[in-house]
Amino acid sequence: MNKSNKKPTILVIDDTPDILSLVMELLKDDYSLKLANGPHKALNLLQSEPEIDLILLDIMMPEIDGFEMCKLIKNNPLYAQTPIIFLTALEKVSDIVKGFEYGAVDYITKPFIPEVLKARVKTHVELKLFYNKMLDDLKSKDEMLFRQSRMTTLGEMFENITHQWKQPLSIINMSCSVLKMNHDFGELDIDDLMKTLDTITSEAHFLSHTIDDFRDFARNDKERELFDLKDIFAHAVEILSHRFGKTSIDVHNDIMSFKYRSYKNFLIQILINILNNAIDVIKTDSEQKWVKAKSFLKKDEIILQICDNGGGIKMDNIESIFEKHVTTKDDKEDSGVGLYMCRQIIQKKLNGSIIAYNTNDGACLELRLPIVDEE
Repeated sequence: MNKSNKKPTILVIDDTPDILSLVMELLKDDYSLKLANGPHKALNLLQSEPEIDLILLDIMMPEIDGFEMCKLIKNNPLYAQTPIIFLTALEKVSDIVKGFEYGAVDYITKPFIPEVLKARVKTHVELKLFYNKMLDDLKSKDEMLFRQSRMTTLGEMFENITHQWKQPLSIINMSCSVLKMNHDFGELDIDDLMKTLDTITSEAHFLSHTIDDFRDFARNDKERELFDLKDIFAHAVEILSHRFGKTSIDVHNDIMSFKYRSYKNFLIQILINILNNAIDVIKTDSEQKWVKAKSFLKKDEIILQICDNGGGIKMDNIESIFEKHVTTKDDKEDSGVGLYMCRQIIQKKLNGSIIAYNTNDGACLELRLPIVDEE
């Protein structure tokens, strides 16, 4: 049975009352049954979106036959993976093949043998429950990867923030030392005091700002926010300023100022992953090293294009860089989930898409974000 120990649910669609009664009698002890004495009643029932583990479907029905009914069911994304077994008096090979072509997984001829019905139902229900468990396991693993990716980004942010703190803390310490020394020698001037205090206040404000950045990113996005895409890219670069500074990579932010409403932290996480990848692949001995970001409006979406001159993606199938555990880096410790998580986040959280391609200089990644009319 399934994980909550409730009975699997079977929908039986047949216009013959005797068949419905017989199936009910045979399966009621092991399954929860929903009965429909015709296609219209079945369609009305399915519109309420019940959880169905298996469908037993008669072929010979008036108005809408079983083949057409099967097609209608399979066109509903909610039941596209729900197994359908045909109950049929048709025994021609062509009819049986047609049933499989329409998406059925099995067929049982009428009049059916009770033991055969039970055995085939049991087999396909167990396969469906196993399929559901696999999907749940994959979702759980993806959620775990998402959390790990987020923690990795938080770790990178914290590392960069600690480096950013060194200079302002040094300035504050030095300023306080100078004030104390001037006081001890009786040379403390009120104007110098005010200027020094202004400097200390400014550096303390910077430290507070970096703490706010870290705290804001650590919280989960619950509601969409209105923000400027140009500022968000600049913010992601600022978070990685220590890495950019060490590698002397020039960053060109040519993204247009555009107010966009979405989940800000998810977009920042994507941008940090992309920028980190660019830093990793750009050769340290290159004379000119750059990352360039642009934006374009196209119909009902805005496109963010981020390119580098790191030599490009050296893979036959560029799209495979978005697959789990695929990496183009030489670093053996690289998990290969950064760009995979970028695609997962942009598709599932931001309702957008991401593509990659090479240019003469290096690689480009394009984020395609939908523009939604708030009204």
